Amino acid sequence: MERSTNVNTKVKICGNTNVEDAIMAAEAGADAIGVINVANTRRYIDLEDAKRIFEALPIFISKVVVITLDNMPIEFVRDKIKLIEETGADCIQLHGEEPVELVADLRESMSMESRIRMIKKIGVGGDKKECLENALAYENVVDAILLDTEAKAGGTGEIGGTGKEHDWNISKEIVEHVKKPVILAGGLNPENVAKAIELVNPYAVDVSSGVESEVRKKDAMKVKKFIEVARSTNRQ
Repeated sequence: MERSTNVNTKVKICGNTNVEDAIMAAEAGADAIGVINVANTRRYIDLEDAKRIFEALPIFISKVVVITLDNMPIEFVRDKIKLIEETGADCIQLHGEEPVELVADLRESMSMESRIRMIKKIGVGGDKKECLENALAYENVVDAILLDTEAKAGGTGEIGGTGKEHDWNISKEIVEHVKKPVILAGGLNPENVAKAIELVNPYAVDVSSGVESEVRKKDAMKVKKFIEVARSTNRQ
């Protein structure tokens, strides 16, 4: 999947926990709706709720389930993917520290039997060279790379949705070198998304906490403004 030449930046609204918020985001113009199926995180929902949300969405909206597969045997992973497929999802977002080998094995095992595409999160923080090398390592085994602010050890225990920005100059360099679509996340909100798109030039932007009225509840005005600003800020 080569990076599109379309100048319009795609928008993913993530961390949805209920049908009403997801429909609101879709009607506001979101290209993708994300849910988080990672236990012990603040926006966790189970796959039954994910299915209810996805079934309520209009056609042509991409449906993304965020998971972590750290230290899990490939057999368990395959079973998990089958359960995710049953929700109606068309993308999985690997948001943990999954090694390249596991992701490659998963992609190979899925190639003949699954229509689901894979997005891999790369934590951005610290050394620019290391972040770039990490992104390039996964480039050939996933459909897209997502750049999120690196979670600090001993922090909140969250895998994302922290509301913290990272060094967008590092993300800009990754976009310039990675051939697959790159999704920018991490601390985005209606006030800074235009600047982020202008600098980084990502294929898509991803927001969760930046459009909430409180944890687990989206703010309709913030969602609408975020999408409007992202749409009106053309990529280079």
